[in-house]
Amino acid sequence: MGSVNIRQISIIGGALLVAGGAFIWMRSQSSNPTIVQPVAVAEAKVETVNVLVAKRDMVVGERISPSSLGWEAYTPTSAATPGFFLQSKNPNAIQEFSNGIVRQAMVKGEPVLASKIVDVDAKTGAMAALLTPGMRAVSFPISPETAVAGFVLPDDRVDIILTREVQYTSNGQSQSRVVSAAILENVRVLAIDQSVTQDKDKTTLPGGVATVELSATDAEKVRLAHKLGDLSLILRGYADAGGATFASTGTDVMSQRTGVGQSGEPKPATTTPTMQQASQAIPTAVKVYRGGQ
Repeated sequence: MGSVNIRQISIIGGALLVAGGAFIWMRSQSSNPTIVQPVAVAEAKVETVNVLVAKRDMVVGERISPSSLGWEAYTPTSAATPGFFLQSKNPNAIQEFSNGIVRQAMVKGEPVLASKIVDVDAKTGAMAALLTPGMRAVSFPISPETAVAGFVLPDDRVDIILTREVQYTSNGQSQSRVVSAAILENVRVLAIDQSVTQDKDKTTLPGGVATVELSATDAEKVRLAHKLGDLSLILRGYADAGGATFASTGTDVMSQRTGVGQSGEPKPATTTPTMQQASQAIPTAVKVYRGGQ
């Protein structure tokens, strides 16, 4: 019996020692946790291409300098437009466009398109470069009161109004009347005097001569209209400035018999509306600007 008890006690003691050692080891592991080292993840490399862009805002008619253009990194998907100039394919593009003239306004960071720059020699005039192929430049005198007080600027769209005096005979006596109507609409303004760009420090551009872009036939019409009477400009809003120039379909103010009936008498005036018609008419609002306000 004595030997058995000693044997059992030995086994129990060994088990206690093993359990105690395991307990001490677990305590040591919990007090000193294993530090997991972060695994570096390689970032995917995005390939880019250098695209020719405007380095500053540029207005119509401005002569381009080398500092006006530069290269900027674009992703291949955003530079997929065929009209973009890539440095890999056009390494000398900045030098080639250094003496060009801006045909369409550009903002800083905008990719350069060939259609927005006229590549001309330094000796070539800016006006010839600004003209649309097939069009002509024609000039005529204006005054502040006939050019929206100087608010008509290069590259604006205007209507050209002819105001003239028409002679006719009534009851054997010579009579006259003043008529006015648009002869051309949606006309592009090229310059005011010799300015083809707007000064950034000025809100208006008063001048004595307006130069506009017209077809050869319309240019002849304007020259004739200038001999017949006074020409005025009516500024069109941006919403109405799209499309090509067109001739007005109203009264032919360039005809000598404008406003005159078949018998030589003035055409009767429009019938005065009744009170009911007047009350149903939509009122016209007139907004007056003074001093830039």
